[in-house]
Amino acid sequence: MTDKPWYAVHTIDEKSLTVDWFFGPGHAARKVGQFVLLLIGWFFAILPVVVTASAILNRDNPDKGWWKYSEGFELWDTTMIGLGIFLAIFIVGYFALFIANRVDNRKRDQRRTYDEERLAKRLDIAENLYAEKFGPPQLREQQHRIVIRPYADLETFELRGLYRTHGVE
Repeated sequence: MTDKPWYAVHTIDEKSLTVDWFFGPGHAARKVGQFVLLLIGWFFAILPVVVTASAILNRDNPDKGWWKYSEGFELWDTTMIGLGIFLAIFIVGYFALFIANRVDNRKRDQRRTYDEERLAKRLDIAENLYAEKFGPPQLREQQHRIVIRPYADLETFELRGLYRTHGVE
C-alpha cells in the first residue's frame, strides 16, 4: 500500500519549503543591505532598554544616568506596581484554574466507565488494520531501523471508518 492517496494532489520538495534568502547563495548586495537594516533595528530595540536601565540604576545619583525626569520615575514606579499586581492576579488566577481542573479531572476519572466488549472489538479492528498495513507486531515494535514507505501511513479517518463499518463507533 505505497500508492499515493487520492487526496494528495500536490507534492512539494524540501528545498522549496526551506528557502532562506539571507543565508542562501547569491545577491551579496541585498544581504549587506539586510544586515545594515538588522543592525539598525537591533540598535533601536536595545537603546531604550539601556537608557531606561541607566536612569533607573542611577536614580539617586545626580551626576550619572542619561536623564533625570521625576515624572518618568513616578510613571516607572506606577507601572512596576501595576505589573506586579497584574502578575499576582495572573498567578493566583492560573493556580485557581489549575486546582479546579485537577478537581474536575479526579471527579471525571472516578466516574469514568467503558464498555469492555466494545473496547475489545475496537482494539481487534485496530490491530488487524495495523497488521495489514505495517506487518505483524514483531516486525514493527522495538525496531531500531524503520523504513517508512511513501504514502504507507494511515489515512485521516480510515480507522474511524472501520469502526463505523463494524458498528463500534
